Amino acid sequence: MRALVTGAGGFVGRHMLAELATRGIEAVTLGRGDPAASIPGRAYRLPDLGDEAAIAGVLREIQPGLIFHLAGTAAAEPLEEAYRVNVLFAARLLAAARRLPAPPRILLAGSAAEYGPMEEAQLPVAEDAACRPVSVYGITKLAQTLHGLAAAADLPVVIARLFNVIGGAMPGHLALGAFAAQIRAMPETGGVLRTGPLARERDFVEAAPAATLLLDLLRDPRAEGRVVNICSGVPTSLADLTAALLHAARRPVEIQEAPGRAGNSDMIRHWGSAALLQSWGYRLAPPDAGRVAAQLLG
Repeated sequence: MRALVTGAGGFVGRHMLAELATRGIEAVTLGRGDPAASIPGRAYRLPDLGDEAAIAGVLREIQPGLIFHLAGTAAAEPLEEAYRVNVLFAARLLAAARRLPAPPRILLAGSAAEYGPMEEAQLPVAEDAACRPVSVYGITKLAQTLHGLAAAADLPVVIARLFNVIGGAMPGHLALGAFAAQIRAMPETGGVLRTGPLARERDFVEAAPAATLLLDLLRDPRAEGRVVNICSGVPTSLADLTAALLHAARRPVEIQEAPGRAGNSDMIRHWGSAALLQSWGYRLAPPDAGRVAAQLLG
């Protein structure tokens, strides 16, 4: 078995590579940048994410049985870049996969941002909820989902709608990743931690078990052609996770909160329904705050 991973240098991608190695599955990576020295295995560079012929050439050469399309950008500008990374790349990858004699199983990494803001009465949000995203990221990820569902007529495609994934090596554009970076930069005498509003509850899941679940789902025929929430089904307080960070920091830290951003961040509570996952025998536990804090500050 051989797996192709896009976005392998990213947060979820690195955990996916570790999971594949644990299972004894060869991983080949495909991305636009120069392959990072820390990424094991064969790596292919794709300067133009819209180059379907180049993508098809890589697929013909390696003949993957599994594809984990984890590439994405949360940047809203330039707008063309957001569509190129989050939509065009997936569309070209799906089209190239159709041309293989033995089509691979393909997982597209979506996002809870595709749902958009929800009223309290609509929670927990299930896969059949109407999607009304308000951010460029959510809109483009929903477009990717639609391409995936259209391709599912010819390919075994799974759309994994990831909720709030957390853990070691989180990027700085995510709240806890930014908090951890600030704390790591503080002297032993402490400092000020600048945050957005902490009175928020989200469906946080740890990256390593999420990667395990993604691999299991892609190999499960029941998930073919489906959107599946990757969530715990339990809201977790951002304030509690931040408190665990402060405890692990072992230095005095003062918190200064600032107003939040527009969009899903303005919601006090937002979490997913894990009913579909659980009906298939899968379960993601809410995060262990102490373990996550240690990973973030380690």
